[in-house]
Amino acid sequence: MPKYQLRCLGTQDRIEDDYTVRYHDKALLRAEYANSITPQDLPGLWRWADWLPVSNPGSLNAGSICYKSAELGSALMLSNLWISYHGYWPERDAICPTTTFKDMEAVTTLQRLQDHNVPGLICSSAGNTARAFAYFGGLANYPILLIVAEKHLERLWVPKGHPTDSVKIIGIKGGDYGDANYVTSQIMEVGGWRREGGVHNVARRDGIGSLILTAIEAMGGMPKHYFQGVGGGPGPIGVHEMAQRAIEAGMVDGPVPRQHLSQNAEFCLVHDAWQKRTFELTPASEAVHPEVYSDLLVNRAPAYSVRGGLFDMLVESDGATYAVPYAEAEAADQLFRETEGIDPLSPGAVALASLKQAIYRGEIHRDDSILLNISGGGQERYKAENEFEVIEPAVIVDKDEAIRMGRSFTYSNQ
Repeated sequence: MPKYQLRCLGTQDRIEDDYTVRYHDKALLRAEYANSITPQDLPGLWRWADWLPVSNPGSLNAGSICYKSAELGSALMLSNLWISYHGYWPERDAICPTTTFKDMEAVTTLQRLQDHNVPGLICSSAGNTARAFAYFGGLANYPILLIVAEKHLERLWVPKGHPTDSVKIIGIKGGDYGDANYVTSQIMEVGGWRREGGVHNVARRDGIGSLILTAIEAMGGMPKHYFQGVGGGPGPIGVHEMAQRAIEAGMVDGPVPRQHLSQNAEFCLVHDAWQKRTFELTPASEAVHPEVYSDLLVNRAPAYSVRGGLFDMLVESDGATYAVPYAEAEAADQLFRETEGIDPLSPGAVALASLKQAIYRGEIHRDDSILLNISGGGQERYKAENEFEVIEPAVIVDKDEAIRMGRSFTYSNQ
C-alpha cells in the first residue's frame, strides 16, 4: 500500500501521486496518509516524516521551533502566548537558514520532485520562496529557473560561496510579483520545467503544516488560536489540514485552532471578502501597486475561492481576519524586537499587530492558548554576522522578452 494518496476536495476522487498539483480547477488536492504518525529522532521537519508527501526523509533540512513567550506575553498581558519561529536565531537553535518558513516548503518540495524524477523546477516569487529554492536547490545541484520582479532581486541572497550553479534567474524589469507569476504561467513546462505548484503543491502545505505538530509537542496540546499573516495561503491552509489530521489520528484533542489571518490594510483581498462572507474575491486592479508594510503579503490570486482554500478553512475554524495599517505593523515590529530580542520579517510584524487588534476586539481571552507564527526573522542579524552575496540574474528584461527567453532555457543547459 502506498504511503499516501491524493484526494481531490472537489470530486472526492483519490489518485496516485505523479507530482500532481492540479486535478480540478476549483479544488485543492490533499495528501491522505496510510499510517498514523510516530515522531522520529530526526532533525527539523523530518521528525514528522510520516505525514510528509515524500518517499523518505531527505538530506536537506529546515524546521520550526516553538517556545513560550515571557516578555512579549507579559507586554500584551497574555499568560499563554507561544511563538512559532522560523529564521536565524542561533541561541534558540532555529533551523530555517534563509530566515523564513519558505525553507520548509522548499525541502519537502525538492524531495517530492526528485521522488517523481522531475528534471527541473520553475518558480515565481516575491523573494523569500525564490531564496529558499535557490539555497536548497543549489545544495542539491537541482536545476531551478526562478522568475522574480526586478525590485525583488536583492532578496535572492545566499551565504558567500554557496553553490548556485544549478540556479538560473530571470528578472522582470519594472514588474511585481503578479508579473513574475504571469511570466511563469506562460513558460510552464516548455523546456522540461515543471511548476512547483504554489498552494496546490501538497509538499508545500504539509511542509509548513508540520509547524503545528512541533507546537503541539511543545505546548502539550492544541493551541486555541493561531495567528499568521497571509498572502497566497499555503501556510494557514497547511496548518489547518495538519491540525485536522492530528485530531483524526488521536494525537491530540480538538478542536482545530481558530485561524486569525492578517493582511496589509492597503491591500487585503482576503480580509475584504471574509468580512462580506462571500466565496468570491473582488479582483484587484492590475494597475494598483499599493505602498504596504509587507509586500510579501501582496498576492492578487490567493487560494480563497477553491474547495479546501482559505474560505473553507475560515468557516471550519470559525476564523477571523484583520486589516493592519502601516503604522500598527511598524509598532508591532518594534515591540517584538524589544521584547524577544530578534528582528521579525514584515509578515510576522503584521501578524503580531493583528494579535493586538484581536485583544482590543475581544476575539481572544487573556488566558487562552495562542500560537503566533513569526514566519520569518533574524534576517538583519544574519546579514550583520555573516558574509552573503546576491545571486546575479541571467537577464533583466520586460515581460514579453522574459517569456521568450524563458521558453529557450531548458534544465539541460543549466
